[in-house]
Amino acid sequence: MTEDQSQNTHNGCNNDHTGPTLKFPRNNLFRYFTILLLLFSLYLVYLIAAPFLNTIILSIVVAACCYPIYKRILAKVNGREIWASTIAMLLLVLCIAAPMTFFIASLIPQAADSIHAVTTWLQQSQSDSFLSNIQNDPALQWFHAQLPFIDVNEAAIKSYLAAISKAVGQQIVEVGTTALGDTLNFVAKFLLMLLIVFFLLKDGSKMVAGLKYLWPMRESQEDALLHSLRSTSRSVLVGGLLVAILQGLVGGIGLAFVGITPLFWGTVMSFCSLIPIVGTGLVWIPASVYLLVTAGWQQALFMVLWGAIPVAAIDSFLRPYFMRESAGVSVFFIFLSILGGLKTFGMLGILYGPLILSFVMVMLKIYGEEYHHILSENSRH
Repeated sequence: MTEDQSQNTHNGCNNDHTGPTLKFPRNNLFRYFTILLLLFSLYLVYLIAAPFLNTIILSIVVAACCYPIYKRILAKVNGREIWASTIAMLLLVLCIAAPMTFFIASLIPQAADSIHAVTTWLQQSQSDSFLSNIQNDPALQWFHAQLPFIDVNEAAIKSYLAAISKAVGQQIVEVGTTALGDTLNFVAKFLLMLLIVFFLLKDGSKMVAGLKYLWPMRESQEDALLHSLRSTSRSVLVGGLLVAILQGLVGGIGLAFVGITPLFWGTVMSFCSLIPIVGTGLVWIPASVYLLVTAGWQQALFMVLWGAIPVAAIDSFLRPYFMRESAGVSVFFIFLSILGGLKTFGMLGILYGPLILSFVMVMLKIYGEEYHHILSENSRH
């Protein structure tokens, strides 16, 4: 045996004693390290964007709604994206900010008058006349005879009304102290939204193309997902706002007929329209009670019928019509998603709930298409 063979034999014996060496392929190490860095960088981006996350999501929804208008403007200005985005932003400001400024300027005096009227009624003469009438009411006398342990005398009712008046006054002071800060915060978020929408309109198609390139799905599935989210956001945002505006407008007309400040309470009715189940009833039901006490049953009955028929009909018929594009989801599930969204995310849950539901429905459809052969095989057994 030569010296080289002896050396190889000796090395082989050493290798046998030490056992096999485990090697981690370098390309796998690079791949996992890259993914880890990517996840870490995405987490850092989330931390940066978290304070503005709601504004960013709302900006994406607004940009999706405005994109068809942007494309028309882009065709008119010969493909100059900056000009098209600028014109679209100016139109958005003219359609939202300018009417809102005029509206708020008109709303503040009516709000002050309405609050003053309510507090005055609770504190002074009109509540006294109400008490004198209610003490002689046969229904109340029968109720007191059946349940004598419940105190419904004039002093108790006055004490209750005084407590309500005090609570209303405290609430007005708290709202007044925070109104300025909320207004400045709203203006700052609105300007940030305009800036984000500007760049989304200008570069949105490139961003979507980049995301579709990185997203590991077939192009048809990506298009279906984007179309579902786009149509849902458009139907929820545009449809919800239109329904709220119409309900506030029709409700304000009814309030004007019975002598209640229409602009302020019509606006409150518009905001209440966004709340499921109760909706505009938060305004017209207390208004009916107020009219029953101060004006008579005829005006109270008119307010009840006005709120229950024309105002409620707008919500019953138009809202499902606007929601028809929400990924083919039934109105019942949309209703549940709005309730869950409100519970989880607050007022923006009106938008987030249907979006999440639409995303889940599309992903279930894609899952069914991808694993159709397995699901069909399992269903046979």
